[in-house]
Amino acid sequence: MSSTTASDPHRPVRLPRRSRQGIVLGMDPWQLAFLAAAAATVLIGVNRFGPLGLVYTAPLYLLLGGASVATWHGVSAPKMAGLWVMKQLRHVAGATEQKFRPEAPRLEGTLNLPGVRASIQLWESGGMACVYNPHDRTVSVTAELEVQGFLMHDSPERYDLAQQWSRVLASFTQRPGVKRVTLQERTLPTTIRPARDHYDTVRTRQHLDGDSPVAANYAAVMDRSERFAVAHRNYLTFTLDLVALGAQLKSLGGGRDAIITLATIEAGNLADALHAARIRVRSWLNPRQVAALARVAFDPDFAATVQNRTGALQEGVDPAGIGPMYLEEPKGRNGVVLTDSGAHSTMWIHEWPRSDAPVGFVSPLVFARHPGTGEAVSHIFSIVLTPVPVNRALKRIRDEKKVWRGNEHLRAKRGADGSAADAADWDALEKQEQEIVEGHGEFRYGGYLTITAPTEEQLDAAIAGARNALSRAGMEGQILYCQQAEALMVNALPVGLGMR
Repeated sequence: MSSTTASDPHRPVRLPRRSRQGIVLGMDPWQLAFLAAAAATVLIGVNRFGPLGLVYTAPLYLLLGGASVATWHGVSAPKMAGLWVMKQLRHVAGATEQKFRPEAPRLEGTLNLPGVRASIQLWESGGMACVYNPHDRTVSVTAELEVQGFLMHDSPERYDLAQQWSRVLASFTQRPGVKRVTLQERTLPTTIRPARDHYDTVRTRQHLDGDSPVAANYAAVMDRSERFAVAHRNYLTFTLDLVALGAQLKSLGGGRDAIITLATIEAGNLADALHAARIRVRSWLNPRQVAALARVAFDPDFAATVQNRTGALQEGVDPAGIGPMYLEEPKGRNGVVLTDSGAHSTMWIHEWPRSDAPVGFVSPLVFARHPGTGEAVSHIFSIVLTPVPVNRALKRIRDEKKVWRGNEHLRAKRGADGSAADAADWDALEKQEQEIVEGHGEFRYGGYLTITAPTEEQLDAAIAGARNALSRAGMEGQILYCQQAEALMVNALPVGLGMR
């Protein structure tokens, strides 16, 4: 993904299709391994039994060969089989269900999170949370962003904002130490407490009669509108690679204090860059706010309680309560994960708009609705960006061009013509190379959409509403079967994680 946009302010967005060239003839490593196993089976059978070996080993090599070219839910059958087997092994080991016991002893400094994420540490500096991940040797900071009335601007103004934002993104690829940038939009049910407080204030100040028919009607309207209240929040998580920044840490004295100082400096630089792009940092999240985002994602019924808390000491959630009290990947249901009061399903966005689309093309997803009730779909939409250095980006393009030419040569030997999709892959590589030569940056990027509902039945309706919104935006999502718990952690925790 390049950080550029086209020059037409009315239709500036066009993303290349996902390349399907693979390693050879569009096959991924899993498929090639199965194909090699089928060939090895044939060779062993013929050497051992002669020509009859083809008959004896036919069930095995036909199964392996057929599986190597088959797909299931858009994923190669060998890869999906591997994921399914790994999930069954987790079931046998009891690793697909977790119940948090507050009274059980646990290591000091660990959090209530599944697996190795329990070792993540939340440090605070000047009201800002620094999230240290000892396994990845990274530190992350999260900002809540605000762009007033973006979708209300006309096309040229939105295009100008997008251009300025693209320059901020391009700067990340030109400096070492930026591990990952995560952009996140969260839509969840909220309360209308601010409206109720304002009404009570005005009624008291104007000495209005609270028992009058007008006041009763207004109160009834607020009560009925409560279930339709939703909040849309935008966040940016900036993750630094402490290994790449080792020299700077050493100059700052090393240790925890140096990490916090470095994170604070980088947060200030990022805030300045965002301000220049007319994007306001509403606040840097503190540890209680980071924990609150995760807690509300795992336990949606708890959202009203968190949002109604006021005061610097009471708002948010204690980091000890950051994780789920209960988490389960149900056996036989590979596309869902259950937590305290929510059922979740996470999709990977594998297709983006391939035709011209306006800036803000994801707005149908942001405002997605249930097809039956018209209620907002609770979701978390994340775009995980990994900066790619210029030399590595150019090497990747050269390698992919070699694969493309090799596939063309194989197709020519078989007398098969190339398709329009193959031509589009080559055009996309040419365009990416041209943009990098012109000085723009490149990111490896992935989009993830987590949909949440109180029950699995309501989750199915929410998924249908989200798919409708994705189709209107020109995108397509693929449920991450057998990977739901991992995907939920990536989206629910604002700590700069990425899918492996």
